[in-house]
Amino acid sequence: MSENNGGLPPEELVQEGDEQQHPHQAEKVMGVLMEKSEQLLVFTAGALGPIIEKLINLAIWILPFALLVYGGFRGYKWALQFYIESNANEWLIIIRNGEMVKKGIGLCTWKMPYDQHVKFPSLIHQVNFKAQQVTTEMQGVEVGGVLIWSVYREEDGPFRCYKSFGTDLMRECRVANEKLENMAVSIIRDRIANMTINDILKNRSKLRNGVKEEMQKIITGWGIWLETCEVVDVKIASKSLFTNL
Repeated sequence: MSENNGGLPPEELVQEGDEQQHPHQAEKVMGVLMEKSEQLLVFTAGALGPIIEKLINLAIWILPFALLVYGGFRGYKWALQFYIESNANEWLIIIRNGEMVKKGIGLCTWKMPYDQHVKFPSLIHQVNFKAQQVTTEMQGVEVGGVLIWSVYREEDGPFRCYKSFGTDLMRECRVANEKLENMAVSIIRDRIANMTINDILKNRSKLRNGVKEEMQKIITGWGIWLETCEVVDVKIASKSLFTNL
């Protein structure tokens, strides 16, 4: 018995047999694991395959639409810079190549990429003035009056007005008011020099209309419309003459 076992005790023989069997068992376990893994992969692919395919198809359909929406949004944002609007009390002028192509109060419109636009108030302005001069009788008088003016609405009046006074229209129009005051004083002094005191006192409308007509001929080219010219009062400089009248 001991000769057949090579002279080894029975315990050592069992131990040696176990060591020889362990590699075979590990290979079997690895084989089973690999087989299970392949089965799991096949099952997962079979279960998730349709879902993944649907997701891919959905993405293929959504992607062009998303790109279209994004492009449209970017185009809309870009185009907004060419949309111009003005308030209800503002002039808006669109200028192309140095010429006015569109005008209006409270205007909302689109402009071309290289167009210019200008906005300024559409208010009515008042100018007070006083003029002193001697009449044909060589008697001194002082005439006080008021001018009411606005931007000339016809043709390219607003553009002419902006070219004449520029950014002064966006403030108190001091430059325009000063020019109109000086013009009114000059014209009235010329008219008074050719009138009698009696004409000035009793025929104010003649003086008023004459000043308005003469001024309008000039200021139309400035883009200004004279709404009215009124003679407020007439003062006789000579106290004794006033008493006699």
